[in-house]
Amino acid sequence: MSQVQTVKTATSLVEIIGERIKLDRSGLNYRGLCPFHSEKSPSFFVSEAMQRFRCFGCSASGDVFEFLQQYEGMSFAESLKYLADRASITLESFAPTGEDAQRERMLGILDLTREYYHYLLTQHAAGEPGREYLKNRGVTQDSIKLFQLGYALPSWDGLLRYLTVKKKYALTDLDKAGLIVMANAGRAYDRFRGRLMFPLRNHRGQVVGFSGRVLDTTAKEAKYINSPETSLYHKSDLLFGFSELFREIKKTQTVIVMEGEFDLISSTQAHVNHVVAIKGSALTESQVKLLGRAATKVLLALDADSAGIKATQRAIEIVSTTNLELRVIDFGHAPELKAAGLGGKDPDEIARSNPKLWRQLTDQSVSAYEFLLRAALERFDVKTPEGRKSVIDELAPVFGKITHAVEQDFYIQKLAEALNVRADLVAKDLVKFSQPKTSYKNPVAAVEIDKSTHFNSLSKRRQLEQYVLYLCLHGQPERVSLLAQELIDVTWEEAGAGAVVQALANWTKSFELGEFSATLGADLQEVIFNWYLNPQFDQLTDPEKLAEVWPKQIQELKKLAIQAQLQEIQKKLAVLDTRQTKTQQDDTEINHLLEQLVVWQQKLK
Repeated sequence: MSQVQTVKTATSLVEIIGERIKLDRSGLNYRGLCPFHSEKSPSFFVSEAMQRFRCFGCSASGDVFEFLQQYEGMSFAESLKYLADRASITLESFAPTGEDAQRERMLGILDLTREYYHYLLTQHAAGEPGREYLKNRGVTQDSIKLFQLGYALPSWDGLLRYLTVKKKYALTDLDKAGLIVMANAGRAYDRFRGRLMFPLRNHRGQVVGFSGRVLDTTAKEAKYINSPETSLYHKSDLLFGFSELFREIKKTQTVIVMEGEFDLISSTQAHVNHVVAIKGSALTESQVKLLGRAATKVLLALDADSAGIKATQRAIEIVSTTNLELRVIDFGHAPELKAAGLGGKDPDEIARSNPKLWRQLTDQSVSAYEFLLRAALERFDVKTPEGRKSVIDELAPVFGKITHAVEQDFYIQKLAEALNVRADLVAKDLVKFSQPKTSYKNPVAAVEIDKSTHFNSLSKRRQLEQYVLYLCLHGQPERVSLLAQELIDVTWEEAGAGAVVQALANWTKSFELGEFSATLGADLQEVIFNWYLNPQFDQLTDPEKLAEVWPKQIQELKKLAIQAQLQEIQKKLAVLDTRQTKTQQDDTEINHLLEQLVVWQQKLK
């Protein structure tokens, strides 16, 4: 047995997945909400017997290695090492690929860079400007340590010389990690210079990039610059503070989403620790998936400007496809802020100036729909026809998509009252103008709709074949082989069906899915797993129903197969019949097809 197989055998897929998402037992298997696409009804199955998973919504599937690669973003080598360590197995002969080695090298360089920047900030005399800046902003030593803040020297090659001369890394490696900028004639210089440095970690806590804030407020450079997109760093996937504060978020099941690193740091210093920062105002689909791993409620703490309003609208689009609850901390309508002289301030300033007030505000969120309603009524003059129209134009694309009728009616009533018009007129306008001029399109939602209709898009014959195979596999264990023998002479459209049926017919033991599937190749294991767990047929697992349904379905399946053969013969005859001059070979072929036609017609009777 190979080391890969040894590790796989020693690992429980149900345990690995169950530590990351909620699984409920469903017969002999487990079921839960898919972690790879947004859904509200569970279509994700895990088989303990086969040690495989499959989502019937987005088609994600595989074994424990593939799950960790898709869910955790691990390479195969990383997933193997992780599971081997977990099972106390020493890997001896496995050699990582060149790509795996490159990934490990980049992670090592980035972590060493984090260490270098942090050392400069906390222990070196050259880091004094960074220390002074943080002191003036009220950032504590605990925060500096927790988030591993650092300082980049103002020189052009401080990091470059450290990593190439002292640590012997190649320029190409530094370039791939996004740490340097390559100039003409092969020259290079540090990407980050004279900046306060924030390490950017993925959900596993690995440093994959950096964000640097300029200290000189008079500088003409951008206030913040980030690492460029690399094979490790993807801005839309990251949430600053997520790995460091994951346990706090998990504990409260609530996460507050902010715009910047200092918002988050000041919040944690005010003892509000269930927070993340998104580097701007746009909450992405990938980030929502991450948040769903730790929380059930998302609170947006964004600026109440046009960018914040658009971000809230986009967030509603994304979050509506999940089970997350979306709410907003409405700074613009908090009388406590005005009373404290903090109106118009951001979370960083509020948390630093009045920590108690910040804690109070985080407990006073409103629904995202309420926030957008308030913002629209404040921006437009509802006393004029033009203002009312503008309110409808802005809110119709959002309110028109509220799926719960009672909730939608509630906001229709509120909007009608605010505009001083009849609720039925507002409802008509919502229908009429519910499609925005420029709408945000959620690719995951589109994929989900497409995938959910995949089964229905199959031919009637393919659907029936999958149904019959499902029934066969769910027969009484001692009779599965006998059921398969009744299918030996069926002509299949479903890929792999013939080979699996033949193997089942030759099976001499009482059927057990895991034991049987272990005798098949990986491709056949995949298809049998899909048939066995197809949720379209969940209600038909009762053996008593099987005895009643089976003969009718076999008869119908064979009938469809014969009809397909007849259609194929008739097509060939039609082609030959169109030929004006027929050769002797054509005549022979026609006679042969006619004989086949009679034979298949007799079978149909």
